[in-house]
This record gives sequence, structure tokens and C-alpha cells, in this order.
Amino acid sequence: MSPIRAAVPIIRRELDTLATLILSHRDQDAAADTNLVETLRGLLEPISDERPGENHGDTDVIDVVDLALTDAFVSAISMALLAFERGEEALLDEALATLQVGLRAASELNMIPQWWCHRLAIHLLRGLWDASFHRLIPEGPLDSDGSDWAGLRATFIASLFRRRRSEIDLWPSQLAAAERVLNTSENLVLSLPTSAGKTRIAELCILACLAEGRRVVFVTPLRALSAQTETALQRTFTPLGKTVTSLYGAIGASSVDEDLLRERDIVVATPEKLDFALRNDPRLLDDVGLVVLDEGHMIGADEREVRYEVQVQRLLRRPDADTRRIICLSAILPEGNEVEDFVNWLTDDQPNGLIASSWRPTRLRYGEVIWQDDRARLSIIVGDEEPFVPRFLEPFVPAISRRTTPFPKNQQELTLATAWRLVDDGQTVLIYCPLKASVNAFAKVIVTLHRQGALRNVLAGDPDCLASAIAIGEEWFGRDHPILACLRLGVAIHHGSLPAPYRREIERLLQRGALKVTVSSPTLAQGLNLSASALVMHSLWRSRQLIKASEFRNIVGRAGRAFVDSIGLVVHPIFKDVSQGRRNWRQLVEDTALRDVESGMLQLVVNLFVRMQSKLGVNDLNALLDYVAGTAAWDYPEVAAETDEEAERARTVWRSQLASLDNALLSLLSDSVIAEDGFEQALDDVLASSLWARSLARRTEPVQTAIRAGLTARTRFLWSQSTPAQRRGYFLAGVGLETGRQLDEHARTLESHLHDAEQGIQHGDDQAVIDALTCFATIAFDIHPFAPRTLPPQWEDILAAWLRGEDAAQMVRDEITETLEFIEDSLAYRLPWALEAVRVRATAHEDPIGGPWTFSTDEYGLAVAAVETGTLSRPAALLMQAGFPSRAGALAAVAAAAGTFTTVTELHQWMNSEDVKQRANDTDWPTASSHELWVGFINRSAAAPEKTWIHTVEDAAVTWLRDHQPSSGTPYRAASHASGETVLESADGRRAGLLKVPLNPNRRGLLSVTGASAASVVKLSYRGPSDLHAESSSPD
Repeated sequence: MSPIRAAVPIIRRELDTLATLILSHRDQDAAADTNLVETLRGLLEPISDERPGENHGDTDVIDVVDLALTDAFVSAISMALLAFERGEEALLDEALATLQVGLRAASELNMIPQWWCHRLAIHLLRGLWDASFHRLIPEGPLDSDGSDWAGLRATFIASLFRRRRSEIDLWPSQLAAAERVLNTSENLVLSLPTSAGKTRIAELCILACLAEGRRVVFVTPLRALSAQTETALQRTFTPLGKTVTSLYGAIGASSVDEDLLRERDIVVATPEKLDFALRNDPRLLDDVGLVVLDEGHMIGADEREVRYEVQVQRLLRRPDADTRRIICLSAILPEGNEVEDFVNWLTDDQPNGLIASSWRPTRLRYGEVIWQDDRARLSIIVGDEEPFVPRFLEPFVPAISRRTTPFPKNQQELTLATAWRLVDDGQTVLIYCPLKASVNAFAKVIVTLHRQGALRNVLAGDPDCLASAIAIGEEWFGRDHPILACLRLGVAIHHGSLPAPYRREIERLLQRGALKVTVSSPTLAQGLNLSASALVMHSLWRSRQLIKASEFRNIVGRAGRAFVDSIGLVVHPIFKDVSQGRRNWRQLVEDTALRDVESGMLQLVVNLFVRMQSKLGVNDLNALLDYVAGTAAWDYPEVAAETDEEAERARTVWRSQLASLDNALLSLLSDSVIAEDGFEQALDDVLASSLWARSLARRTEPVQTAIRAGLTARTRFLWSQSTPAQRRGYFLAGVGLETGRQLDEHARTLESHLHDAEQGIQHGDDQAVIDALTCFATIAFDIHPFAPRTLPPQWEDILAAWLRGEDAAQMVRDEITETLEFIEDSLAYRLPWALEAVRVRATAHEDPIGGPWTFSTDEYGLAVAAVETGTLSRPAALLMQAGFPSRAGALAAVAAAAGTFTTVTELHQWMNSEDVKQRANDTDWPTASSHELWVGFINRSAAAPEKTWIHTVEDAAVTWLRDHQPSSGTPYRAASHASGETVLESADGRRAGLLKVPLNPNRRGLLSVTGASAASVVKLSYRGPSDLHAESSSPD
């Protein structure tokens, strides 16, 4: 074996491959001492006439030395591998000493390849150890009383070591943060480039929190990201016996959500979902010791951003805030005063609250594909030079269609041609589209171009691996939808509006490397973890504006995969207007501006003031202050110079911004009773040390005075226009004054429809439920923010079909994409929000509908669950709320197995019943397409014993080889074979003995073997599931 072959799997962290190479080398036995001595004797003794048969041909002494050096190299690598398995630095020191001897010998004999291999291995192994988990993850917490840190730490390290690609070290970007993970009273802001390892630091902080017996909430900006984060955290923490779940649905707080928030060790949620739950029951966070804010830079003047800022401020102002740690993760924080304010806000002015690094696992290279009439030229920026490929693409007319126009003919086709050419060069490709609509358009074009013969099928693996995703997709899209046609061609179409079950399957395929091309939307810019060797930027524009540099930086970080690529390529095809296109591209590449994190609430007030000032037509703060003090200031300020179209757009923006401000104020103050002269002080109290206060302090004194006066005036106006009960209702519903007033106006009608829907579900009257919810939606869809972005003409039919449990593909066959977007946006988000808003508003008022039934009873929540899940079956809805992702599968399961449960406890009893367990063994249950989803759901529902890793220590008898002398404390490696034989290898990889007890060759855990005091006994220390012995587990 060449030494360089051993270095490659170390670099790629393929340690199982490395162990196999070592074993193979030892089995060949070519470098055994007796063989080397015999070969040298034959070379050094003169060849006599009596011994003509001992001619060693072309073998020279240096070849024998090379073989000996290689053997010693393998011994050293074997010792180093054992050092990482066991966490013993002494073994690594011995390995490095062996390599140093080889290095000196190679130098003296001028054996350059050996010298380089030894030198590389020395630096590689020393660097790996210095950055290893064993060395850098502290062995004990700052306060060890009652902590389970040592055990969790050991299992955490072992489980990561045993992954397919072993994870044994921290990256340079993670080193500073790793030193502080155990200080659980210290808030941190972590600013690392995209794909530079933020999640690993979050995992270490979670580990420290769990060791203290407290729970974790992980906040992600998107439902799509919540699902992906849930999967990643389950992979890490399920072996530790910890439960991980994400909260189902976009908003509201069902009984299932509250149970999960109270019971699960790690809960993943969007800001909206968590905010609504905490508004209605702040106690849900009482025993949570860590809140992780993923993509925590989500600060700005948009409605979601302002809500997020206020939500974080409320977390920081809780009476128990000092008992809870906050970790903020971001890839695009700026420098200077803004980030200083942001960090100090989250860390309560603690020193060194920001940990920042620019390191990333791959280097980025930017390029452009320029169309030049009869060819496309690829140019790559490398420092000050631009190497290029002059004929990267050439046009051709597809041969199997009637098309006469050469391919590519436009920007879209040039983007696809670029992607397919990169795949031909061995790359995996991610095509980024700034608009979600462009992603769906790409799907149709890809199918057409494949049919024409312009694009080939790029699916490299077994088509059967797509079966589950296609089955789920057909449930939602129908058999012939372009999204599924693309999947069969090896192309993933991905955006946030895809149905969650299908999206998860696509992400699973991408993580396994089954798909070579992905077309994705702006979801990427919000943290979704998709990566590829090359990123192709289809366009740089959104809404007639260049995308922001901060978004661009976040996106390009997806290029390049750790341990696979050394360089991530980012290219932008330009089909026409080349000069302008190149200027725009270079502007983004060279622009280092990152995310603006000035208080979004402050930006919102400034925007409102600017509009007022435009109406006044004067640049006079005193005049503005006088205007703001009057009640007319909060009516829409008309500006004379605007056209009707501009005025209408401005009116919409004003209404939205004013609603955001009102919601922020109500969120901060709730239903507080404030004296006439106490508004300014009340605001100062709730905004003390806030990002608002810190950002405002950067403004000039006159501006500060004006903005404070404006905020006070709006607060006084809100309080003058509402009662405490109304404000309490608005606070619980998460709405502003205007929305609250409309809810008040239609309260009795909406409450009546909601009551009828709830009663209909309880009594099994499906048509009554559909009628009631349709009437409710008719009113709610006219109220901001419950109004759909687009309302299909046949929305009532879609709602009825959805509630009946019909497949989405059958609802409106000709407009399935628009139907799915309506379901995802309006039925799964806006309508449940409206239902919950009406419910919680009613609880803030006495006797909402004048009967014994109230909206705060345990029976409430059925209508929201029905709309979110798309079924009037209470058991099926509860099953989906608990995390089972297939709608058809849930309906089939409760129908086949007599599911009549109505509570979470009854659900778990049903799941654990012998009937359900027996049915689960059938690969067609609950349906063929949902069986794997069911198995995953069962495994996630609790920390299943067969998944939880435990630590066991036992003695085992061993038969030693004749030439091995065992001793107590000697480390060994156990290599188990399918034949049932388990070989014990010494630290240098040589065979030492055979275990008498058969071990499972497919065990998933980490086994450490150590010589015992008894001569023929070793100690087996195993961290893993209960699969150590041969009869205990089947292969993965």
C-alpha cells in the first residue's frame, strides 16, 4: 500500500476506509520482519553458481527500505486512528514519534515521496488532534453538581466518530466558540460564513444545556428550515437518548404543541409559532435553558422582522431571562456600530459577546459564462487574473424534435446548458433563482428540453431511490407534474411552498447525493442547508432591483462541500446585454456589504415619519412634532405630487407599516394600564437596553426627541382607541389596532361560525363544518393580514375538498401549482391564524357567544387542526400534528387500525398497541408511499431504546496468537467479520488474538478494547445501541 493512499481517507474523514486499508496491508504480510530480512540477505549476499535461483530480479535494497518505511508508516497511522477512537494522546505521540523516525530515514536516503508522505502525515495528524473533540471539548462543566456532562460528551464524540464520514474535529472557525460552550450563563452571537460550522457550535451549547437537565428551543426563520433542522438535530441527539421535534403548523398553539413544548428535550419552531404559544402561556418556557436563534440577523422594517425583534426583546425582558442562555447564529452580520449594538443587545453588554470568523471549508471562485453568438466563454476570477475556456459551450439544434432554433437560445436555456456542462465535468450543481416563480418555470422548461433532446437525464443512481419521493409527490401533484418529471431526470425542484412531506423527501435525497442538479428559490438566502460543488446564478434581479449584497453573500456560501471540494465555483451566465450584465455581476462580487441590523422598529418609525414629512412639504422637525401630536397624523398622509398608482402603493405600505408598529407596541405593553402622563416612562421601561434604544442613541438629539415623541403619541392614540380587554385580545392574537377593530366589528359572526365548526367536528357533521369554515373564511380573507396573496376564483371548492381529505392533485388539475400555493399560504397559515385570533380575542372578553361552551375549553382547537392538516378526522389531524407528515397515510392509518383517540396520551397508547405494531411490519402500511415516513415518525416520537446509545463494560475471553505478549492496559482494536470471527489488532494494526465471543460486524457504536489483568481476558467498553453482540442486531 502506498502511504499516500492512507493520507487520502484521513483528509476525507473516511476512517472506516482507512481501517480497511490497514487490515488489508497487514493481511498481505509483505513487510513482515522475516520477509524483509530474507529479501535483504538475498540482495546483500553474492550470488553464487550454487544458488542461481535466488536472483531477486529488479529488486534493490532501496525497495526493501521503501517497503519497511511504508510498513512503519502504516503502523503509525494505525496508532493514530486508535488514538482518535479512544481519545488517548499518548497513542498519538507514539504514532508521531514513529513518523519522525521514518521522516529522518527518508531524508537521509533521499527518498522524496516517502519524505513528503511522512511530513504530510505528521502535520495532518498533529493538526487533527489539536482540533479534535477530545482535546477541545472541555471534559468538565464549570459547575458539575448534578450534571450529566461527562456521559453525554463521551457519547456525543463516539456517535460523531462512527458516522459514515467521521466527524472528529472542529474547524478553525469554531475554535474560539468551543472554549465557551460550557458557560451556560453567557449569551453569544456567532458570526460565521455560510457552511462554516455554526450548527456544530449550537449542538455543543445544546449538549451543555441538556447536561444540566434543561430543555432547548431552536428558532428557525422558515418552516422548511425547521424540518431540516429537526432532522439534523435528531441525527445528533437521538443517540444520546434525547427527543427532538418541530412544532407542526405555521401559527397558533394546539394542545399537541403545548405538550411538545413541555415534554420534548429539543423543540424546533418558527418565530411565529413560538411567539403565539408564549403570548398565550409564557410558562411554556420556564424550564427551557437555551434558546438558539438561527439566522438571527432577521432584523429589519418588514412585518416579520419587526415581530421578531419585539419577540426577542420580550425574551430578554422576562423576569427569568438571566436563567436562560441565548445563542444567535448568523452568516452575514456587518461590522461597526450596528453589529456592536446588536451584540450588546443580545448579550446584555457582556464583554466578548461576538465570536466572528471569515474562515470557510472551501475557497470560492467566481466566474461568468458569456454568450458570444456562436459559443459561450467561461471566465474564472483568480486573484488578478482571469483564465478562461473559450468554447465552454457551443450551440446545437436538438436532433429528436421539430425545433429549429439552436440551443441555448435565451438566458434560461444558457443557465441550464451551463449546469449540465458542469455536471458533465463531475460537479453537482445548484441553480439559484431570486424568484420562486422562476423555479416552477424552470421545471417546465427542463422537461421540454429533455423531450427535445437538448438535456440528458442526469440521474446517476438507482431510480428506485426516488420511489418514496415520487409516491408522495403524486399524492400532491399528480403523476405527470413537471416537478415529478424533473425528479425522474435527476433534478430537484426546491422552494418553500412545496408540501412539507415532499420537500423533506427531496432534502433527504440531496443529503444522500442522489441528485446532481437542484433548482432552488430565495429559501436558500434564509438559511436552508443545500450545497453543491457549483452554484449557477440564473438572475441577479428581484422586483426590478439587484438582490442585496448580504443575500448574495449568504447564497454563494452554498458553493463547495466540506471534505469533498477544495473550491466552490459560483458562475453567472449572461446571454445578452453583456456589458451591463458583467458590471452588475462584478458589483455584487466585489460588494462586501452585509446585513443591516439597525433596529427594524426604529426603521419603521423613520419610514412613517418620512411619509408624514413628505405630506407637510417642509424639512422642519418642530413642524413634524406638532403634526405627530395630533390624531390626524395617523391617517394616511396624501402627497400631492404622486400619481394614483403611486398613491395606492404608498397607501398599502402605510397601512402595513402602521399595523406592524401597532402590533409591536401592543406586544411590548400588552394590556397595561397607563396614566395619561405615563406613556413615555412605560415605553422607556419596556424598551430599556433594547436594540431600538441602542440604535436610537446613534441618531442626533433632535431626531431622538422627535422619534420618542412620535412613538409616545402613537401609543397614547392606541390606548385612547381601545379598552384593556380589547388590547389584551389584540396582544394574544398578535394583531394591530386596525385588524383588531375589524375583528371586533365581526366578532359575534366570526365567533358563531367558529363555534359551529367546532361543534360540527365534535358531532361528525362534516358538511356543517365546511359551511361554517367557508363563511368564516369569507369574512377573514378580507381582513389584513389574513387576506391571501392571491385568492383563486374557486377557493371555496378547494377549501371543501381540502377539508374532506381529497388529494391535492385532484382538486384543480389544471392549476395545481396555484392551488398548492393557496393551500400552503392561506389554508395552512393565514386561515388558522384568523381562527386562532378570533379564539384568543374571545377569551379576553366575557361570554363571547352567550352560552356554556367557551373558547378556552380543552375541546377547542379542532377547527384549526382541521384546516392546517386538511382533514375533519380528529385522530388523523392529531396524528399529523404530532409529526406524521403524510396526510393520506394518516387517514389510512386511523381508518385501518380503528384510531379513535382524541388526546396525545390516547394517541401514544394507540401507537403502542399490538395491532398497530403488527401492521407497521407491513411495508404497505399505512400506505406504500408513507411506510418509511411512518417508521421515521415512530422513531422520532420517543427516544426509542433501540436508537439510544448506552455505555456498557464487560469482560471477554480471548485466544492470543503465539507471538503476542498481552499486558494489562494495552489498547486493541476489534475487527469483526461476517464469518463471526472478531480479530484483535494491536495498536500498530498487527493481529494479536481472537475473541471467543462473537460480535456483531454491523454494530453502529464505538468499541474500545483494553487488556485486563487476567492473561486471557480483555475489557470491552462499548458506546452504542444494544447491538454489540452478534445476535443483537441486523445490518443497517
